[in-house]
Amino acid sequence: MKMKSKVALVIALTIVVAAIGGASCFFKAGDNASNRKQGSESTAPRSHVVRPIPTSVVQPLPKLITREFPAKVRANKRVQLAFCVAGQLIELDAPEGRRVHQGEIVARLDPRDYRNARDVAKAKYDDAKQSFERIESLYKHDAVPAAEYDRSKAAFDMAVAELRIRQKALDDTILSAPFDGVVATRFVENHEHIRDKQPIVSIQDISRVEVMVQVPERLIARGGADSLQNITVQLDVDGGRRFEAAVRELSTEADPVTRTYKLVLAMKPPEDIKVFPGMTAMVRAEVSRRKPVDGWTPTHTLIPYAAVVNGEDGKSYVWLIDEKAAVPRRVPVVMGEPRGDGIEIRSGLRPGQRIAVAGVHSLSETMLVRPMRTGGEGLDG
Repeated sequence: MKMKSKVALVIALTIVVAAIGGASCFFKAGDNASNRKQGSESTAPRSHVVRPIPTSVVQPLPKLITREFPAKVRANKRVQLAFCVAGQLIELDAPEGRRVHQGEIVARLDPRDYRNARDVAKAKYDDAKQSFERIESLYKHDAVPAAEYDRSKAAFDMAVAELRIRQKALDDTILSAPFDGVVATRFVENHEHIRDKQPIVSIQDISRVEVMVQVPERLIARGGADSLQNITVQLDVDGGRRFEAAVRELSTEADPVTRTYKLVLAMKPPEDIKVFPGMTAMVRAEVSRRKPVDGWTPTHTLIPYAAVVNGEDGKSYVWLIDEKAAVPRRVPVVMGEPRGDGIEIRSGLRPGQRIAVAGVHSLSETMLVRPMRTGGEGLDG
């Protein structure tokens, strides 16, 4: 009986040990399965983030190209006034900036010497006139020879001419404004002794102004002023406004240094600002393209400057962006001339394609991008 109880105890211990071992194996197997599941989740590829990119649509290069030229303003009418005779200046009513009207007296010289000379000439004129009238009456009655008549007439004609000269000199002691305008510069002071032809004041009419532009000879060869269309002027002192202008004159002789031609435009200044000669401006005009001159073809396009990337190989590239999420493509382009706010592309692009215009130096062909939505921010853009 005792032997049987010992056997029963051994069997019970064996069953317990077996049960504990099975449970241990069960939990280890469960742990291994859990670890395998977590490991598979950690090594699974995550979905790529799609980056929004500011883009622009490639535009065809228009048949009219825009040209801009630096310019300078000058008065519509301008003149330097000077006396034709010398003398002492006794009146000068010409402070700079003063408005004057046509015929208004600006300056006077001392007229005494010229008045005296005129009076002497007038006396000689009166004497020669009386003598000639007497000789003429006698000549008509054949009382004097023709030679005496001719001498008397010549003396009278000389007296008339001398009186005109002296009267002109007296009149020239007064300097008057030839048109309505503004005294721009005063060159002398009152009471100075003035030489003849010495500048006294300059007067300018600024009711209308002219804008001077230096135009390159290439443009002149393409039709001169007639090739310019939609001409506008932007004054540097005004900001962004543009004012219409018309061609007034075009020089046909080139500047010997710059090899450019002077183009003069006429424009009416704005009423809310004062425009004075010497102010700077920028002239913008449209010029028709001509294929034989600049090689223009309808395939030429226009893109923003910011879209161009300079490669290490010395070439220029842009990034093409698909309408939907995709990797960008870098394509080489051949650039032309600058055109206002953009750059001309002669080959490599076609109108309607979409290109990146920001962050172009950080793009690569391994990332997902899409065009940025208008009004969006961050990844929602």
